[in-house]
Amino acid sequence: MKPIVSLSYFHRKIGPLVYYSFPENALDTRLYVRIANIMDQAIEEGFFTHSIEDLNSMNYYFEIYSEKARGGKEMLMLSVIIDQSMTPEIEQNILSSCIEFAEKLQSNEEVHKAFYINEKNSYDEIERKKIEENQELIKLWLKELYWVSLDEIREKTEEEQISILLKDKEIFYTLEKLSNGPITYEDLQKWFNETFKKSLFEDLIKTLINQDFIHINEIGYERYILLVKEVESIRMPPKSVIEYFDEKPMLIDLVIKKVTQFFDVYKPTKEDSFQLFQLISDSKIYNVLSKLRAGPILKSVLPKLISEKALASYFEILDTLKKIEIIDEFKYEGDIYVILKTDIQITTLFPKYLRKLLPRESKAVIADKYEPPVKKEFDIKNFLDDLSSKSTYKNKVDKKKKVSKKKKKK
Repeated sequence: MKPIVSLSYFHRKIGPLVYYSFPENALDTRLYVRIANIMDQAIEEGFFTHSIEDLNSMNYYFEIYSEKARGGKEMLMLSVIIDQSMTPEIEQNILSSCIEFAEKLQSNEEVHKAFYINEKNSYDEIERKKIEENQELIKLWLKELYWVSLDEIREKTEEEQISILLKDKEIFYTLEKLSNGPITYEDLQKWFNETFKKSLFEDLIKTLINQDFIHINEIGYERYILLVKEVESIRMPPKSVIEYFDEKPMLIDLVIKKVTQFFDVYKPTKEDSFQLFQLISDSKIYNVLSKLRAGPILKSVLPKLISEKALASYFEILDTLKKIEIIDEFKYEGDIYVILKTDIQITTLFPKYLRKLLPRESKAVIADKYEPPVKKEFDIKNFLDDLSSKSTYKNKVDKKKKVSKKKKKK
């Protein structure tokens, strides 16, 4: 189950009510009542957790200024409901996001008007418009909290996990060195200590063993370190270029031209591969890439897909991705679109020295691949012809054996 976020408020006549929840309609009647009851138990501002049968909720109770409420304050509660255990890290990250949400409402002196949407007909046209505008603003902020919460509690993808490991220069270049063939423990340690003077070799070896990248084999008095899994990161044309723009033929021509021009001259390098791992390992950048993998996004919409904390570095992220030619911007019908110019593919495969020993080139395993590899069609005619030729050859061999046996008997 994906998380559900809700905002409750204390109605002056009815009591605690859920004002809005997202995804919409995900909060059934049972949960609606339970969340309202949780708010009724809140005594003071702050963060607390609560169990709802097989679900867990993280709640933040706070107050905002209001010219309409008794005592001049609206009492509110944010809730993030999940179906998994709450780790200290998750709780801390959700708390930080809730505080950020509360501060937005507390700094806006008119946002309290949104909670009087059911009474808007009692006000004049100007006030009704303010009530509606603030309601939409709260909904927008709550949706943003949902996407932030979803990112906080989701399990990281395989390509993220690999990239978080390979973003470290020590690990990346050690694996690169081992890809050429086995090396003694002492020789690798000597090279490592000369290259990375501030890192501990024993910690590196422990990490690589735990992640199943290497195996240590003792031959006589020597210990050899063997690389058993190699990882590569390369650029590839984004598939969304074709899928998303069927309805925009003029724009697709422009996009394809840009993508083609890049890949006509693109040559993979170790430096570029290392940089790609760093990009995927950055959660803020990965969120933007994930959205763009589904297709282009209006530049004005992208800030709504990342947290307020990341908003300060939003344009810096776009500038970085544009400079290294991961994304590009296109103006179409008066709007500026951000599009993925080159996607990133993380693959795991046999090391180079092992691939040379194989009769055929081994296929890479793509981390979190977005489409299955194209399989060659099974050619039944060639199969039967091949089978027939093998059968004919076997019959000839059998006849020769029989003739040979008869001669021996004579």
